[in-house]
Amino acid sequence: METLLRVENLTKFFPVKRKLFQKPANPVKAVNGLTFDIYDGETLALVGESGCGKSTTGRTLLRLLEPTSGKVTFQGRDIFTLSKEQMRQVRKHMQIIFQDPFGSLNPRLKIKDIIAEPLTAHKTGSHEQNKQRVKELMEVVGLNEEQMDRYPHEFSGGQRQRISIARALALNPKLIVCDEAVSALDVSIQSQVLNLLQELQRRFGLTYLFISHNLSVVHHIADRVGVMYLGKLVELGRVDTIYNKPAHPYTQSLLSAIPEVNPERQRERIILQGDVPSPANPPSGCHFHTRCPYVQPTCSSKVPEFREIEPGHWTACHFPLQND
Repeated sequence: METLLRVENLTKFFPVKRKLFQKPANPVKAVNGLTFDIYDGETLALVGESGCGKSTTGRTLLRLLEPTSGKVTFQGRDIFTLSKEQMRQVRKHMQIIFQDPFGSLNPRLKIKDIIAEPLTAHKTGSHEQNKQRVKELMEVVGLNEEQMDRYPHEFSGGQRQRISIARALALNPKLIVCDEAVSALDVSIQSQVLNLLQELQRRFGLTYLFISHNLSVVHHIADRVGVMYLGKLVELGRVDTIYNKPAHPYTQSLLSAIPEVNPERQRERIILQGDVPSPANPPSGCHFHTRCPYVQPTCSSKVPEFREIEPGHWTACHFPLQND
């Protein structure tokens, strides 16, 4: 498959302000050395606990946050070296859908103006052409053009997220970052939005970076899954491989928490001990060793290599799990 976006050793640290006479504090290592590819037309999901760096990764890829170091290549161009004007042109092809469909929409603008905002900002057509484009987009996401003159508060949560999707589609992007795009919605509405995203992907050839903590949702929509822990990727592979043959103990513990209707398919529940360490002061060696049920002496002193254990299946573990 053709690589659309390549991430190489991406890091994003946030400085911590210190009070007078205090020693300098360690920066928060939100993203700490990520390397992966996103292929054209696929859905790559990033999963993990809250605070593991998923959303920071998505926003840094789009340069909504400036990176600390690393390289991101989109369609053959290193976007971190681009000027502000060059990045503006690239952003036509890279869009984002935020988690909160109400907070991400301007409450003072009508829906027609919200959806047309990218078209206006990039001066893509005349007023009439943009108006027609807005009508087309509303139809595509399942909204009625008679609702164009309403405000965001007049819509339900699912409808507001459809408006966000229409806005993201306005400039015909190649890549869309879905940052917890369905987590704020009711379960019944989640399935509708997920089906819409899949239909749009087939129709327009979209590529998704799907950020979520809901493993059931990810199993439904993703082609590949990357599992993050304390700013690092601990496992990456095809969705069926990750769900059926997890090689990292952290992945195994996450999957054991998925509710299962069929008792015969229920996994044995794995309860991790302790709390998630601070990203400002992560443990030495393997970051997961303080909570790992299979920890060995090597784990606390040596950083595991992120390596390919079988074709397309990568993990960062000294002693990957064997699955029969």
